[in-house]
Amino acid sequence: MSCYGQARYHSKNNCNLLRVMKLTTLLLATFLCSTFVQAQKAGKVVYKCLPCGNECDKVAYSAEGKCTHCGMQLVGASTINFTEVSPAGMCDYIALHPQIVLLDVRTKEEYEGKANPDYGTIKGAINIPVQELPQRLSELEKYKGKEILVYCSHSHRSPQAAYLLTQEGFDKVVNMAGGMSVLQDTSCKK
Repeated sequence: MSCYGQARYHSKNNCNLLRVMKLTTLLLATFLCSTFVQAQKAGKVVYKCLPCGNECDKVAYSAEGKCTHCGMQLVGASTINFTEVSPAGMCDYIALHPQIVLLDVRTKEEYEGKANPDYGTIKGAINIPVQELPQRLSELEKYKGKEILVYCSHSHRSPQAAYLLTQEGFDKVVNMAGGMSVLQDTSCKK
């Protein structure tokens, strides 16, 4: 349906603004993709911040080093291989993927609801705090061929855990963007 077909919802000016916003978004995406492709064709490695859940995860660098925003190590952009699900679609996603492994990387206190604030826990989740994940990877070995959905409270720790899992051969990793602090649908919570 065209924007004008929705006249009762949008004024002509709003319609034009929507078109400009869509075009700007498309141009920005095209520019970023072409820059990335050009860098790859030129044999240059594009680096990104080791996923930390901040806006700096989206910044591309041309050399190794540390992220100027968060101080995390820069890694090859091509090594960041996990997808994301929005908090708004989280419970539906879990319902549509009943075999999914849920990995809560918050502290034990957060997971058990003893931290303030208490954001709750998702039914059936395994708790391995991100700080312990490298030493406890063997506990997840049996799930290597399964889809694993990783989450924390604000999506700062879970991208790090998702990255670690993909580097260790887990190839079906999904991160919950935003974390438990913004999950409003309670149908998948304990």
